[in-house]
Amino acid sequence: MNVQFVLNPPKNIKDVIYTGLKSFNMKHFPDQDVHSLACYVEDERGEFVGGLTGEIFSNTLFVEFLWIDESQRKSGVGSLLMARLETEAKAYGVTDLYLDTYTFQAPGFYAKLGFKEVGRYTGFPTAGVDKIFLQKNIV
Repeated sequence: MNVQFVLNPPKNIKDVIYTGLKSFNMKHFPDQDVHSLACYVEDERGEFVGGLTGEIFSNTLFVEFLWIDESQRKSGVGSLLMARLETEAKAYGVTDLYLDTYTFQAPGFYAKLGFKEVGRYTGFPTAGVDKIFLQKNIV
């Protein structure tokens, strides 16, 4: 055996590990496709002001990224995006939404939308910051 530890490994090494894990995991999941999605907002001039990306798998939707332009924060754009996401997700049979956020980002925003904390990494990715895992049932 030759164990290697590599900082910033090449993409092919990461791909081999990911492909092997995914192959194992898929034996334990329903035989369904993963659908990627985006939901975004443009202002009246057609300027991009925010959006989110995610994936639907089976009855679940994971929000990967949510970003709102600094000038639009606290304007309701985030709530508008999440409401549209929830409506569209239900049409695809989604019953549960999942996401994560950091303590310096928007945990209060998600709590107001009905998300519940289900886990937390403390001091991650650095001291004084926590990563919070949230979910919401939308049935």
